[in-house]
Amino acid sequence: MSTTMTPVKARRSTSEKEKATPAWQKTLTSDRAARVAALLSFFLFWVVISALFARVPGPVEVVQRLVDEFSRGEVFGNFGSTLYRFGVGVALATVVGIAVGVIMGLSQLGRAFFESPVLVALSIPAIIWSFLTVMWFGFGDLSPIITTFLTSVPFVIVNVAQGVRGVSRDLRDMSTTYKVPLSRRIKDLVLPAVTGYVAAGIRFAIIIGWNGVLLAEWFGGGGGVGYRARWWYDANRFGGFAAWVVLFVGFIVLLDRFVLDRVIQRAFRWRDASA
Repeated sequence: MSTTMTPVKARRSTSEKEKATPAWQKTLTSDRAARVAALLSFFLFWVVISALFARVPGPVEVVQRLVDEFSRGEVFGNFGSTLYRFGVGVALATVVGIAVGVIMGLSQLGRAFFESPVLVALSIPAIIWSFLTVMWFGFGDLSPIITTFLTSVPFVIVNVAQGVRGVSRDLRDMSTTYKVPLSRRIKDLVLPAVTGYVAAGIRFAIIIGWNGVLLAEWFGGGGGVGYRARWWYDANRFGGFAAWVVLFVGFIVLLDRFVLDRVIQRAFRWRDASA
């Protein structure tokens, strides 16, 4: 009896499959292609909506309003005011958030003390904080700064506390057994281990705080991006309003894509190396 041997094709490795994939297919299935497709889809949707509804400004009108705002000198001054308020608020949130997060992560008593206030702060939306701060502190710089701080600080606290609790229990117990000073434990053990969590917390704080400062300027700011958008809205000129929306959305998207994302990748590079 003779048997026929069927040849078995060797499985190709992932690298071989990638080499065999045509270049055009790699380009169409890349991350960059997906991002471009998303932008084009949004643009087409915007064009269609503006054609269907007369009160929705189209891309051409928005660009014209942007050019007008730049020519009037409104953009840089108002953006400067917003960035100042935003920067101060996020800086305060970072300092306080890291301190409270470390306390919550290291101390059970500290966690019990801060847990409920942090939960309450997380549950209050930015628009409520903006109403409250304008009512408490009036118009000017203080209301947007406090709103930015209150909306962003709980995100830093939660991320840092989670990172501290993830530090090896054995290392913490050993440092306690050998009576390593608390300041050195925090500096040499805790903070290096939670760098990635701090970066992630600051990223969330920046995105959420940006919404907070704009809302505070909308309701009670003297100048700024939110104030200028409100000015166009009250004037019933939705093209100018949409122009400022494009500006502050575009700013935070570019900041996240080209700055914050790279900071996060650098902060977590140890994890990628170990993987």
